Amino acid sequence: MTTTLWLSLLFIGLPTVSGWTLTVSPSEERLQNRRSGDNFLAVCKVKDFDGAASDVKIEWFRDGKLIPRFGSTMTIERTYSNQLMINRPKISDGGKYTCQTEIHGEKQEISADISFVGKWFDVQIPQNSSMYKTSNTLKRELVLKSSAKWWELINSRCFGSLMALPWTKVSVSTSQRGYEFSENNQILYIPHFTAKKDDGVYNCNAAQYSSFETLSVNVTGYARPTITVFDVPNGNRGIEGHTIELKCGAVGKPKPAYEWFFEECIFQDDEVPIARSDKHNVDEGLLIIESLNSEDAGTYKCIANNTVGTNERSFELSVFLKPKVDLKHDHVVKEGEDVELVCSYNGGGHVTAKFTSGSREFTVKKDHSEEVHSEEIPKEETDSQETGTKEPSTSEETATTDEEIEIKSADSSDNDENEETTASNNDEDDHADEQEESKRWKRFADDVNSERITLQAEENKLILHIKNIALEDAADYTCAVTNDAGTTNKVTQVGIIHPPTLRHYTGPHVRSFNGNTVSIYCDVSAVPSPKWHWYKDGKEVEANGASVQIDTQASSTKLTLETFYGSDNFGVYICKADNGVGKLEKQIEVIKVVAPPTPEGMDCKKLIYPNYGKCAVYSDLYEKEESKPQTIDFLVAKFEEMESDYNWNHARAVSVPFEEDITIPDLAPNTQYVVKARAVNEAGHSDYTEEINFETTDPWVPQSPQQVTMKCSDYCTVSWDTPNSHGSPLLKYRITIQEMRLKNANESKEEEEHHEKTESTSSSQNSGEDEDSVDNVESTTGDNESEESTENTENASIEITEHHETSLTNQHSAEILPTDPTTSVERDSLEMVAYGSLMVLEVDASENQLQLTNIKSHSYYKVAVSAENAIGQGEPAEFEHQTNESPTKYDEGFDTTHLTIAIAIGVLVLLLLIDLGCYITNRCGLISCICLNLCGKSSGGKQSDLESGRSGPESNRLLDSSGAR
Repeated sequence: MTTTLWLSLLFIGLPTVSGWTLTVSPSEERLQNRRSGDNFLAVCKVKDFDGAASDVKIEWFRDGKLIPRFGSTMTIERTYSNQLMINRPKISDGGKYTCQTEIHGEKQEISADISFVGKWFDVQIPQNSSMYKTSNTLKRELVLKSSAKWWELINSRCFGSLMALPWTKVSVSTSQRGYEFSENNQILYIPHFTAKKDDGVYNCNAAQYSSFETLSVNVTGYARPTITVFDVPNGNRGIEGHTIELKCGAVGKPKPAYEWFFEECIFQDDEVPIARSDKHNVDEGLLIIESLNSEDAGTYKCIANNTVGTNERSFELSVFLKPKVDLKHDHVVKEGEDVELVCSYNGGGHVTAKFTSGSREFTVKKDHSEEVHSEEIPKEETDSQETGTKEPSTSEETATTDEEIEIKSADSSDNDENEETTASNNDEDDHADEQEESKRWKRFADDVNSERITLQAEENKLILHIKNIALEDAADYTCAVTNDAGTTNKVTQVGIIHPPTLRHYTGPHVRSFNGNTVSIYCDVSAVPSPKWHWYKDGKEVEANGASVQIDTQASSTKLTLETFYGSDNFGVYICKADNGVGKLEKQIEVIKVVAPPTPEGMDCKKLIYPNYGKCAVYSDLYEKEESKPQTIDFLVAKFEEMESDYNWNHARAVSVPFEEDITIPDLAPNTQYVVKARAVNEAGHSDYTEEINFETTDPWVPQSPQQVTMKCSDYCTVSWDTPNSHGSPLLKYRITIQEMRLKNANESKEEEEHHEKTESTSSSQNSGEDEDSVDNVESTTGDNESEESTENTENASIEITEHHETSLTNQHSAEILPTDPTTSVERDSLEMVAYGSLMVLEVDASENQLQLTNIKSHSYYKVAVSAENAIGQGEPAEFEHQTNESPTKYDEGFDTTHLTIAIAIGVLVLLLLIDLGCYITNRCGLISCICLNLCGKSSGGKQSDLESGRSGPESNRLLDSSGAR
């Protein structure tokens, strides 16, 4: 019974003493306001159960529905527990979740309320008129407010009710700046906001349980632009034709953008920004205006703007203009009439005006005394030493009544045209033009001095008067007016009415042939322009547009003829120019060229040479112009290589110009040749001649070098062309340089006295006393003449010296011989003699020039260049050269005299050293002899040895020899 009682009590008390419970983690408060997007895990677990795990079954439910084992919301069974996992939960995943379990028929359940929030922070920026904002910015004050939605009822707090961290600014402490916080550190107050100090990143830190979050706010203070740089031309003035730069720079946030505006007048309403063009270059705040003119004057405005606001600056630009010039375009007058060229002008600032014609310049001078002393016409270019004066002006506004005209030569004119003329004087044609220009300039100078050409200045006007105008006065006259803005040039053409005068034409004969097209022309100078006509056989030639074409210009005409088989376009043509004042006719013959005849009778044996041959044809064979050849073609073969059936197609072909002596080049010396020849011209060629035999000679010495020149810069360089070697290869060149100088007066006088003394002695031996007296008189007269000649020579030497100083600038020296191409000054009776030693230099045959380092400036040299081969040295090519400022460098070398003196000094020093060594070692030699005989001193060392009984080998020998005697 006892047992039965105990079992009954056990079964009755099981429900109350089982001891297991059901729990959910995390805790209830931590299930709220979980951050959405973060994986969520909740665990439902049975505690205090000691039975088998298989007896425990735990499940999760939501809204009465079992949560599956797979999906975004799922369960995972573990020992005595079941895990609820929500993958990347959303706010909608929040709600009431229930965990249920049953063990041995006993059931328990527990609920969990879970909620998710979207974000923790909500930053609020003030929006008021004191703040300029694009994102998180303000002008004076910045108030940042953030709220963290930890609980549904709390949406204006930065942090949850359990923990809060303050606002922080990177690397700036609160005490330094004076930041203020309110509403549980949710609001940050920044007093007196400045972008320089307060721009940066602000962090709002929030923590809840095991989660920690930071919100970073990048704060940038924006400001309206402020123009700090505004660079414009000085005085708000630009110069016509120049380029100006306008600079506008502003500060502000965001970075300002720039626009330039131009208002030509103050009444202009619509404003259009200046765009980039050929005239304007716009680069942000930089505006560049090219080539200013009067239309660019006006108001320029720079506007800097950003999203906050704008700022602008403006200024008024004025353009300083070049002078305005009014000059008649052309003047056409008759020869002998008077002409007046009036140049009117106006402009701001200091204005100067002048008339020019080519390289001649006419300017009115205000100071007569300065003009006379500094602006005289050069004596070398005009015989007149006084400048011409103009007649007093009758105008009351004339500045002076005695003004003169200044005429400047091409050397003193600084315009570009004169510089180009000076630079081109190296060519012979340009040099001839320069001489003609110089003559013309001299005529103008004479005209000015004779008051034929005068210049009158009035207020804002220049008047150039030319009396009795001549054909030489026909030219372009330029009025140049200058002020600070630049120079304005106006040109007037002065034409002299005159009949046509020939300037150029094709020539009396023009060669043509069937199938060829040829042009003939005439060019004249005529005012007015002439009318042109072409005539042939007394009939006027008419153009047909095909075989006959005529191209006529104002001063020239060209006739183009197509000559074909059967055409009659060959013959004598006449070009005729008629301008009503006169006529001009010129005859041009178009020759019909025919193929030349075969050059029969060619002689190649008259003169023979080592490495070339010369042939001649009958003088009357090509007497007619139409059959005259231009070249001669040769077929050249060596006699030793020819066979009986030699093929002339294998021979060497040579074409040479047709001359009186026809040269066959590139032959071998001492060789027999066989040649054939034919004549060639525009119309064709002849047949080849029969075989012509000739033989070359043995090699000769080389020819003289050709085109030998010397040019100087830093040093002087002699160059030459390779001469004919005459059949033997060149080995070297020999260059000799001899400095020359003028023979001085003393040398001339000594030679004359010596010559007179010789004549006097010879005369006294062949005549009596009377004749001697006569000779004495003649001798005295000769002495006087010699003295006069000496004085003349000395005076000439002085003049040469003075002129040589002048030649440093004008490069004209009386010391230069006529052989110098740079001058035309004659030497007269002055004689050049060798000065210093002759320099001899040699270079290899492969060289064609040599740099000379011993040439001095302002010196005279005679140079010779000769070539040498195995046969010998050829004739030298000699020339003389006068140096000026070049060469600029000079290396002093040793000539023969200096070398001899140096060797003699070296030998003397060597002998003295040897004698000194002999004196020191053995007390002998020249120095010892001087000491014994002149100074009375003995060889002290050896004498004391003898007296003291100490003797060396030499004293022993003396004793032995005395004993023997």
